[in-house]
Amino acid sequence: MATHGQKKIGQRRPERRPRKITTRLGEKISKHVSDIQRRFGVDCGPLFVSLNGRRLSVKEIGIGLKHELHKAGINKPNQVTMLLRHHLGQGLADQGASADMIAELLGHNSTVAACAYITATPNIARIKEKALGKSPSYQRIMHSLLTGEIVQRRNIVPERAISGLIDTQYIGDIGACALPVHTHCPYNPVYACYTCRKFHPFADGRHEQVKEALQREAQRFIDIAEKAGDLIHNRPLAQHQTTILAVSATIERCRQHREVAADESD
Repeated sequence: MATHGQKKIGQRRPERRPRKITTRLGEKISKHVSDIQRRFGVDCGPLFVSLNGRRLSVKEIGIGLKHELHKAGINKPNQVTMLLRHHLGQGLADQGASADMIAELLGHNSTVAACAYITATPNIARIKEKALGKSPSYQRIMHSLLTGEIVQRRNIVPERAISGLIDTQYIGDIGACALPVHTHCPYNPVYACYTCRKFHPFADGRHEQVKEALQREAQRFIDIAEKAGDLIHNRPLAQHQTTILAVSATIERCRQHREVAADESD
């Protein structure tokens, strides 16, 4: 068994609970502790020690982690614990862990953040998109409710091309707007496009880039909402998740469109 520290909203000190670990990981930890005991002649079993065998404090461990991240080229000294939490959450999601398990291990009061990790998992996303893409009902719904027809970039005049900002990143080359030229759309470009019938996605558009940017921005919402204790009823996060699903559907539609076009050209 291993002791895992986690902190839920409103708690001043981490709640420590016993956790099961794999036999392989347990053997590695036991060997590490034994090596420390043999090297420094200590009776206790600390995992992190200084060069002279003294148990490191939480603050000292944090300083060491910052140093290692800096050596790895990750210059985010004030986000060490957040980066480690994200890595753990995404790693669990990549291995197929449930939202309830991820939320429990990270100490979240809801599964909203955990669901975002699972949504961002490439393997899970590909499985969902492939399964949905084969469903005739899903195809009809996507065709009628999301965007307009898929078009080729070369057939669109530059004035109709759509561009915008997501997560402070400029994104263009995604599609064209069917509104008359010089007409100002009342909605936010890119964000609203993937659920608009006036939007015509480029068959080879940068839709994956849009999805990645939305996922990064959604994670920022999660971080802020988690600190504020407002993960359950968070409209911006819910809107982002809806948009991400719409972008995923568009990516699948464009993929099918390219396959059909390739078959017809053969």
